[in-house]
Amino acid sequence: MFTVYRADTQHTTRKQLKRKEVDDVLGGADAWKNVDSTEATCPKCEHDRAYFMQIQIRSADEPSSLFFKCCNEDCQHQWREG
Repeated sequence: MFTVYRADTQHTTRKQLKRKEVDDVLGGADAWKNVDSTEATCPKCEHDRAYFMQIQIRSADEPSSLFFKCCNEDCQHQWREG
């Protein structure tokens, strides 16, 4: 009734996917030019100072989100609160 075939070799292929180029939703490097800094600990390098900006990314009845960028020139890690 049924025929069973035995596979002696494994067949696999790998394809490297090309990453899409995406726009920086915060406005790129120019968005951080004239922002203030505050005492905030970077979660990546633990530097004690970060630039910050407040942006309304949801509907008007939702609270704004705070975006931070580490002041450490070697780190420049970005994160969000809210």
